[in-house]
Amino acid sequence: MSVRKTPHDDFFYKVMSRKEQAMTFFQRYLPKEVLDRICLERLELAESKHLSDEGVNLYNDVLYRCAFTQEQQGYLFAMCEHQSTPKAQMPLRLLKYNVATIEKHLKQNGGTFPIIVNIVLYHGHRPWKYSTQFADYYADPALGRKFLNMAPFTLVNVSSLSPEDTRRDSALGFCFEALRCTSCQDPYEAFASALQDDVFKNYFNKVPKELRTLTLIYLVHCIDRSKHSMEDLAKLVSYNSQDKTEIMTSIAQAIRQEGIQQGMQQGIQTRNLEIARNMLFELHLDVETVSKATGLTKKELKKLHQKIS
Repeated sequence: MSVRKTPHDDFFYKVMSRKEQAMTFFQRYLPKEVLDRICLERLELAESKHLSDEGVNLYNDVLYRCAFTQEQQGYLFAMCEHQSTPKAQMPLRLLKYNVATIEKHLKQNGGTFPIIVNIVLYHGHRPWKYSTQFADYYADPALGRKFLNMAPFTLVNVSSLSPEDTRRDSALGFCFEALRCTSCQDPYEAFASALQDDVFKNYFNKVPKELRTLTLIYLVHCIDRSKHSMEDLAKLVSYNSQDKTEIMTSIAQAIRQEGIQQGMQQGIQTRNLEIARNMLFELHLDVETVSKATGLTKKELKKLHQKIS
């Protein structure tokens, strides 16, 4: 079982899984009617990876649990959309994520449905031209709204934010600027240009070292490595050769750990496929049983059957 993941998802999740950054983000972009009902101080990060019954991999970028009232539980779901061209079917994707979240909530807690508030952070370079209202995607919006309604999601379009909102933000500027740069043709040159802005450079240097390193790790995955190296990135933000070496070491260690984790996951996947093969073709077990035993989806097992048959 694999979960779709990209450097953009990973960076956004690692930033937003820090409660201080998440609270700032939600405080700024949630509708007032939501903020009036919840307490951001009491947010709890929730597990947000799901696999649908049809074998569709769903990766929820970040999901926080909250309470709207003493009885009404809910979630704040923020996802990062990194496609250069915005997708028209965004509400459908959100609906799939929301259904998976509701099902998991009911399985763990029972009771009533939780409320889910959606925010989409878009940092593609083409303008967002689609509605955030679910009903607008019907041929007859009024009729669609009558029979199936989903609240509009909040859109945060990084490419349309002013420099004051990206480079000078007190808690999220490093994240917004990095996302903006990776939407440019040359992310390295874009980030180098941003650091020419004295305000942003002064701000970025004051960001905790852990978050600065996280930003550089993200950029390493996104730059053209045939033109720019990890050392080039480290030079942009280092004060001297020793500082540069320490930064490069931190980045290298983090990338190595990512590689280990990825290798472990690939190893588990290979092992599960081998077990599934034996169950299907030697023990002649049914697909449903094999799926439950290995964690592989029916779709993955069907591909395995076709490959071996």
